[in-house]
Amino acid sequence: MAVMRQWQRPLEFDRPTFDMLRFNNIYTNSRKDFRWRHCPNVEEGTLTASVYTTKCFECADDVVSRDFPLTEEGFEESKKWIESKFREFVEANPNRY
Repeated sequence: MAVMRQWQRPLEFDRPTFDMLRFNNIYTNSRKDFRWRHCPNVEEGTLTASVYTTKCFECADDVVSRDFPLTEEGFEESKKWIESKFREFVEANPNRY
């Protein structure tokens, strides 16, 4: 049986939970140089998922974001989108993993 490397495993999304996001709590996480962020906007009913590298969100110049509905289904979609962006990042930057 082949051993999976860290980057081959799915991103762990044990947090945030949807309940945490419903109260406008921003959540960020990273795996090596790849970073992601969930930013809910309760007033607008949207959840903005963002991916970026190496710097904090406020200083990053490579932020890619997408809006999702602020629902449990939208949250699940956002996690899948972030994971797909992670896979793209690893394929484009194999020497960083």
